[in-house]
Amino acid sequence: MVPDIIFLVLAILFLIIGARLWQKGNHLLPNGKSADAIVFSNNRNNKGMSYPVVRFLTHNQEWITKELSIGYNPAKKEGTKIRVIYDPDDTGVVEIHSRFQLEILPRIFVVIGLCGFLLGILEIFIITDMIR
Repeated sequence: MVPDIIFLVLAILFLIIGARLWQKGNHLLPNGKSADAIVFSNNRNNKGMSYPVVRFLTHNQEWITKELSIGYNPAKKEGTKIRVIYDPDDTGVVEIHSRFQLEILPRIFVVIGLCGFLLGILEIFIITDMIR
């Protein structure tokens, strides 16, 4: 019973993360502005992942320096040029301009979450029916 609940919680986490990423992509792709950025530095966490800090010029000629939300191992080389997309109304929202990251990956997470959720619910009901 406990493994089924853990499985269900993980499925719900996949659903929530996928939905948030999907929402972000649905907002950024039609409303965001693209810019060429340079990897300025990398912030390393205690798990060995490196989060690139990028620097770019907005369409309003404002310099933005921002740590990206996706980590890499190995780290992106400093000085590497990458394409980013940012929210012109909130320049703190910056992502690598990647259709995979903004469209496909969120949908994969939602599908995994939905399948896991349905399987978890079915398993819990089957076990509950067997006990009765």
